[in-house]
Amino acid sequence: MKATITQTLHYDNLPSASGLEMLGDNYYVVGDDSPFLYGLDKNFQIVSREAIFDTTGFENGRIDKAEKVDLEGITLLQHQGKPYLLMMGSGSAPARRKAYLYNICGDDICREGAGKEGARTIDLDNLYTQIEEQVGLEEGSLNIEGVAAGHGKLYLLQRAIATGQNVLVSYRLADFIPYLLGEANTNLPQPELSYFRLPVLKNLQAGFSGAYVYDDKLFFTASLEDTNDAYNDGEVLGSYIGYIPFSWVGKQDTLQIPATVISQADGNPYTGKAESLVVQKREGKGRYRMIVVSDDDQGGSELLELLLSEE
Repeated sequence: MKATITQTLHYDNLPSASGLEMLGDNYYVVGDDSPFLYGLDKNFQIVSREAIFDTTGFENGRIDKAEKVDLEGITLLQHQGKPYLLMMGSGSAPARRKAYLYNICGDDICREGAGKEGARTIDLDNLYTQIEEQVGLEEGSLNIEGVAAGHGKLYLLQRAIATGQNVLVSYRLADFIPYLLGEANTNLPQPELSYFRLPVLKNLQAGFSGAYVYDDKLFFTASLEDTNDAYNDGEVLGSYIGYIPFSWVGKQDTLQIPATVISQADGNPYTGKAESLVVQKREGKGRYRMIVVSDDDQGGSELLELLLSEE
């Protein structure tokens, strides 16, 4: 399997890209220290910026680390025939245990709890506490980095930290959406857990960073970062793309999943931190055109067009 970059774009005015979603010819990006949802057109030009929560603290172009919501995932949900964007915090600190539901169509379902911002705020503390207990995570080790919906389920990717595990947390959307919306007589949805191994370099395991459902696979980005906790950044040693076949979800064994280093056109490894992806299209058997966003940890972002080939 090979993942080769065909084009790279840099954005100085889109800080710390961490989540990417696609709807038609449009792309939506969130950053982990930005209060805005960025809209990109088919040529990847920024055409919109809308506040999804309070913009206080963004005056210098990035929210302070101790205060940021740390949005690390975004996915498209279909509810009652209409599209919504779900954005979720990592859960690695109290301020990061929230989700935001953004209404693309402009009807009333997200108005309650939105205030003057464009998204409905949802407290995820109970849900994240449940994940911590069921996975057996120590305090401060929760780090939800990928969010994707498809085939009737919502998938959350828990990023391995140090010697921890990469975990796929799956929910039935029929249970999860009523919980998100706070509908009457709904309980915490029950997750299904799956455990996976990713590539190791210098005694460090790569960790999940983004997710996207396409065909019969859950595609993911991952990065290998030299850090021992879910809060602090570290040196990036490599970024990867891979996939989990849906037939593997729910297996009790810890499985080694297919993954490959993201490479430049000249064959050298990409040294940025891949954070999220979408699959544009499939080009024949085992070939996928993809878009990846990455965070330079300096307040800027990159967008990569690349080709993934399984051959």
